[in-house]
Amino acid sequence: MIIRQEYLDRIQPFIGKPVIKAVTGLRRVGKSVFIRQIINQLKQNGIAEKNIVYVDIESLEFDFIRTYQDLNRYVLEQTAGIEGKIYVFIDEIQDISEWERTVASWSGQPDRYDVTITGSNSTMFSGQLSTKLTGRYIEFPIYPLSLREFRDFFPEFSDNEKLFDNYLRYGGLPGLRILDELRDETVLPFLRSIHDTIVLKDIVARRNIRNTSLLADICRFTYDNISKPLTASSISAYLKNQKISVTVPSVINYLTGLVDSQLFYKAYRFDLKGKRQLEINNKYYAADLGLRHSQIGYRSSDISYLMENLVYLELLRCFDQVYTGEIGKWEVDFVALKNAKPHYFQVTMNLAEPAVIERETRSLLAIQDNFPKTIITYDKIHGDGIAGIEVVNLIDFLLEAY
Repeated sequence: MIIRQEYLDRIQPFIGKPVIKAVTGLRRVGKSVFIRQIINQLKQNGIAEKNIVYVDIESLEFDFIRTYQDLNRYVLEQTAGIEGKIYVFIDEIQDISEWERTVASWSGQPDRYDVTITGSNSTMFSGQLSTKLTGRYIEFPIYPLSLREFRDFFPEFSDNEKLFDNYLRYGGLPGLRILDELRDETVLPFLRSIHDTIVLKDIVARRNIRNTSLLADICRFTYDNISKPLTASSISAYLKNQKISVTVPSVINYLTGLVDSQLFYKAYRFDLKGKRQLEINNKYYAADLGLRHSQIGYRSSDISYLMENLVYLELLRCFDQVYTGEIGKWEVDFVALKNAKPHYFQVTMNLAEPAVIERETRSLLAIQDNFPKTIITYDKIHGDGIAGIEVVNLIDFLLEAY
């Protein structure tokens, strides 16, 4: 079992503290293994096994737990007569009806219960739990493997170019490690089955969607347009041109389902001049490029869009908030905030021509502050920075924790 140390380091200060730990992320992104790593760490630190309760809602062993009453009853039965703090771990908790009622009850008994839950729905904390637990829970998102982690999972790729090529093509789901070899004939069917599971469990069933064919069309169109401004109206117009009748509200519903399931992330646009978030020209990025390629294929001609997608995911791992930006009529690919301080990024294939350099630097130079500005390029060799703007190679950027 490969330790995902960055996530363990992030959650460790909150273990044993009176706050609910909410681990979220795409299905098959490694949340269950991560939970087991936390449990192993607790045992190594002297916590008795009898003081740890682990419930995996996707396991038939726990099929009888359907409601919040079932969950509460089971934990009480397992811990009856046991002294000391009880460490409760509930995996994929969103499948339990009204689960937030039991979790809220446990949060009111911090001397008795330390609670960690996982879920595959990005909005699982936007309802009653958010109201009941204001200030008493912290969300820990888990993402597909970074290129750094991918290197740990696949040490056979000692050459960084080979490592990156496989990462770009097959994505970063940890389950890839069970395959004997990374090649299209084995990886793509494996990823298609994962994608089908996510669509059926987290979108079709949860949102009671009947027109699965339309959902598939919208999903493929969104995959085909990662890193581009996208609206429900533009999707509806495209589908109508394909003789597929659909309303804008239906598209919004399906797009929301794709984002809630965490197959996609929606990046909001930020006006750097007006200092405000915009509701137009938002972009969608695939949570995992391997899942994308399992649906629409891998096309080397998409490399500039794939680069931007990879950079966005890396910024999500390293920063608190990530927006796409604009200043006047020019784009800033990403505005990433950490501790409320911005870092600005442009992503480009190369800086070979003066016109390209001018295009990629003008928006950054127009920003009137002294916060860091970086251009990320696919160029293997680059010179010094440009007018105070750092220039880095894409692979180097992805391999160095920011």
